[in-house]
Amino acid sequence: MTFDFLKGLKKNNSKEWFDKNRDDYREVYENFEGFTQDLIDSISKFDPSIASSHLLAKDCIPRLNRDLRFSKDKSPYKTYLYAVISSGGRKSGNAVYYVMLDPDKCCFGAGSFQPDPDKLKKLRQEIDYNFEEWIKIAENSTLKTAFPDGIIAQESLQKVPNGFDASSPAAAFLKMKSFFVRQYYADSFFLKEDNFDGIIKRLKTCVELNKFVNRV
Repeated sequence: MTFDFLKGLKKNNSKEWFDKNRDDYREVYENFEGFTQDLIDSISKFDPSIASSHLLAKDCIPRLNRDLRFSKDKSPYKTYLYAVISSGGRKSGNAVYYVMLDPDKCCFGAGSFQPDPDKLKKLRQEIDYNFEEWIKIAENSTLKTAFPDGIIAQESLQKVPNGFDASSPAAAFLKMKSFFVRQYYADSFFLKEDNFDGIIKRLKTCVELNKFVNRV
């Protein structure tokens, strides 16, 4: 039902359609909320920072309504569901575990997405100062098996930023504007209850990455 609803919303992104299908949305949301709480509870078993944050699923799931103030696209709703599980809450700026249900583009992963400029600078410094530790995390075979692309970024600079040595062995990472892992799966993957343990197993490989990010 979740994917049918999201596909319908993508084709009919309007308040009129949403109001007609509000009962379906409530059921979809409740299912996703339960799934997210299960994620939180499972991650809490291997990441003490999540356990100590006492997170509730509703606080990890952003609103479906889009912020239209600065957007040319006036579609009122997001056409996907996602959850951001982070110590201190999803707006804390800390490293995250996340899952997104977007028909034909479903994924999950962990790390640091678009950190603010101050935190990004500190992360780069930490990577540069402790590159041996960082590269062990980045090249960890278990992590790379779970997330074959390794640590990636949405955007990277053309050159190593000012203040860093262009010849640094960390140069490729110093250019990055974010540091996260991500793996896409078919929609059907998320419809099988048996795959939940597989999601948790893969997210568990990200603990050291998130620890490194959060100590900055």
